[in-house]
Amino acid sequence: MHSIFMDFKVNSSDLLKAISHIHGVVEIRHTLPILSNMIITAQNGNLKLCSTNLDIYCSDQVNADILSPGEISVSASTFHEIVKRLPSGSDLHATLDEEGSSLILKCGRSKFNLTTMKTDDFPTIADSDLDTKFVLSSTELTRMIDKTKFAISNEETRYYLNGVFFHKTQKNSIEILRAVATDGHRLAQYDIPLPQGAEEMTGLIIPKKTILELRRVLDDANGDINISLNDSKIKFTFNELTIISKVIDGTFPDYTKVIPQNNDKVIATNNDALKAAIDRVSAVSISEEVKSKAIKLIIESNKLILSVESLSKGSAIEEVDINYSEEKVEIGFNSRYLVDICNEIDGEEAIIHILDSISPAIILDKSDENLFFVLMPMRI
Repeated sequence: MHSIFMDFKVNSSDLLKAISHIHGVVEIRHTLPILSNMIITAQNGNLKLCSTNLDIYCSDQVNADILSPGEISVSASTFHEIVKRLPSGSDLHATLDEEGSSLILKCGRSKFNLTTMKTDDFPTIADSDLDTKFVLSSTELTRMIDKTKFAISNEETRYYLNGVFFHKTQKNSIEILRAVATDGHRLAQYDIPLPQGAEEMTGLIIPKKTILELRRVLDDANGDINISLNDSKIKFTFNELTIISKVIDGTFPDYTKVIPQNNDKVIATNNDALKAAIDRVSAVSISEEVKSKAIKLIIESNKLILSVESLSKGSAIEEVDINYSEEKVEIGFNSRYLVDICNEIDGEEAIIHILDSISPAIILDKSDENLFFVLMPMRI
């Protein structure tokens, strides 16, 4: 495809939406200059835009008036900044100059000349070998991501925890697709019935960057997301948008080993009341090191006493009503981790299963049996 004669007209709002879907993966300062660019392909009444950072590839397309087909690449961030500032819904006319060295953008009385690069060196991620294929609704996929992404680890030494582990497993002898994330201090998992076509799937770890990019574009998705994968990559497509990502090359640990099996003491409490109380008592430790964000829970008959002590700032205490009739237990948690979990509970009631002061707690949302959290205690 010869790029010299490229010429197209496109609605600026449509274009902006497509650019915003794909420009997030572009790394502005990359050793390979082409990776700071996005590719623009004009053909068959469509304008296709793509970007990559070698680990993730994104493309989207919009309807456009193609006066002359062609393909070229321009700086992704500059193109995005220009289109973002154009009047909403305006007509943008783009042409490639004679030498093919700059893309001329005209809109109203504005004119921009963008330096271009040839597209020959632009790397792509092959997607012809993705044999496992299934469909999830955008609601299901969004929920799987939202309920687990907060627990992804950022610790680079344990790189295999830097993503969400999607895998096939069983619960109550029913086949399910499960998303799990853990950073060693807390664990979040969300289950859905195994979709048709995913029977052969074993498991893969989708990197955090991909999870966040995917989540960003899912707000514009309605209906189904087509997913195809093999052991080394995964592809998501919906509407005109495609995301292909490499997966983390590592083994996710056997997380089931950290899930306690005999937590026999059950506490039921209003989730909003618990969250607000944690937030208030934590006020005395706001500027402290993360390590000291400890909150102590004294659990006794029908009441939960929350307390925080700061050596330099003072202390705070608050009481919350709970439904509980077992023996008294004292346990400490990282208050921020506990609030993160409360934030993902949509129902009114949070259910907490504990054993003693040194064993992990299980936290459940009474309104959603697909959701499951584990939180490690802190010594106080």
